[in-house]
Amino acid sequence: MGFWIPFVAVVLADQWSKAYIRSNFAVGESMQIIGEWLQLVYRENPGAAFGMLAGARWLFISISTVSIALAMLLYSRLSSFGTPSRVMVPALGLVAGGALGNLVDRVRQATVTDFIYVKHFPAVFNIADSAIVIGSIILGIMLVTYTYRSGQSGGI
Repeated sequence: MGFWIPFVAVVLADQWSKAYIRSNFAVGESMQIIGEWLQLVYRENPGAAFGMLAGARWLFISISTVSIALAMLLYSRLSSFGTPSRVMVPALGLVAGGALGNLVDRVRQATVTDFIYVKHFPAVFNIADSAIVIGSIILGIMLVTYTYRSGQSGGI
């Protein structure tokens, strides 16, 4: 699948969905999708997860920019070593695409549009957030698995 397909797919899906929500909902408005379990709830988030560090726009712009650059650098390094991992490369694309999706919001409007609400989950989120979390979990599992296997074989 490579890096670019998930990267572009996440950015496009994220930006399209946010534009749809901003055009069709008022801030705070909600719509049930699957009863109370899954809803669209339009929020503008000036901070990070759970609204933490609201007002630290330039910090988040910097972190997003560095994250995208690091993911692309790691992808290019992996590619230069031969056949890159079929799991790690798309995971990097998910993380970078999610970071770019939220970066576009922060640069354009100083907040990030969130709209996905899942019952019993403490935050409203968006497609970019989901991609970052899924990609990070995959990368974390790969790191733990690699570290475990290296330890088993006497490596670092």
